[in-house]
Amino acid sequence: MRDLRQYWEAIRALEASLPPFVWVIANGCLSEVSAYIAAKLLHAKSHRLASEEEVDSHKARLSAANRDAERANLRRRGIEIVPIK
Repeated sequence: MRDLRQYWEAIRALEASLPPFVWVIANGCLSEVSAYIAAKLLHAKSHRLASEEEVDSHKARLSAANRDAERANLRRRGIEIVPIK
């Protein structure tokens, strides 16, 4: 019973040290999770905290993908956006 109590104390202490939502990474897969989930993953050493560069890169890729999808959607509807310089 003592080991279980120590486990949950460690999880709660780790959770308290984290912001409400955290980016974690494992095997190149980046995920945003709650502090509670992150604490469990970090304690199990199956994930690590993602660096700012990894998060920024991920957000830039998502933004580019969303922008491309929106342009493709407009093109299907017969709308083309032409930049004026």
